Amino acid sequence: EKCRLLRRHYKELFAGQFPTGIYPDEWHWREGISFPHAFREMVNAWKCSPLIASEVLSEHLGALASSLCGWEAHGGARIAQDDLLWKPPGGAGVGFHEDASYISDNFEPTGDPNLSVTVWIALEDASAENGAVQYAAGSHKWPRDVAPTGSFFGNTGDDVQAPARRIASALGCELDVRSPTVPAGAAVFHHQYVLHGSGRNTSRTLPRRALGVHLLRRDAIFRTAPRPDYIYGRYVLDDDQRPREEFFPVVWSPDGYRSPSVWRALSCGDHT
Repeated sequence: EKCRLLRRHYKELFAGQFPTGIYPDEWHWREGISFPHAFREMVNAWKCSPLIASEVLSEHLGALASSLCGWEAHGGARIAQDDLLWKPPGGAGVGFHEDASYISDNFEPTGDPNLSVTVWIALEDASAENGAVQYAAGSHKWPRDVAPTGSFFGNTGDDVQAPARRIASALGCELDVRSPTVPAGAAVFHHQYVLHGSGRNTSRTLPRRALGVHLLRRDAIFRTAPRPDYIYGRYVLDDDQRPREEFFPVVWSPDGYRSPSVWRALSCGDHT
């Protein structure tokens, strides 16, 4: 039932209907302007919608992430960002990449391999046919001497694995790509350094919608040089390295604390 509500709500959000009146930080795809088969993405829609916030700011997800990553000793977990992902029938794949380049690398301690974790939640059954997520198994243990290149949205034709092959070849590592079938409502947790992407949606009728939740260790602070990238850099206020809880709420902590902004996000607007 929750997956059905979220799928319906994705249509409203991508049509520009934001219950809180707040726009997302990124909004790729406009109804009536963009190609109908183009890949669609929205970043930080939890600020736009209490329904999205109820999943993204979940205390349960924060507790699971903290347990998996050993963050209890670091004060717990906060939200870094969310990603609403929608691959319509015929939609292009996503080139292999690692999430640390977009998230963890904007924070200190620099190079810490355990600053963030991604939760990939399927909103409908995800398979090879409709472009489920693919992983380069074990790549989170590879040296980071060779950085991924190319477009996140896969301007490599249908060869979305090309960046991973190039890195594996340069490092002398074996590339083992796996694509789990993920039923609607199930979640996959993946490491900040694991290379991943997804193939084209070859189905004529089945979309593939998913929700990405990127959680950050609570005690992480913004890097100072260079300034964080534009999504994160806009939130560095008064040269304060500490992420403000209005924008990066604490969703779980060992003592039960959750940011006041969590409750505001859950109560604002109409998401019936």
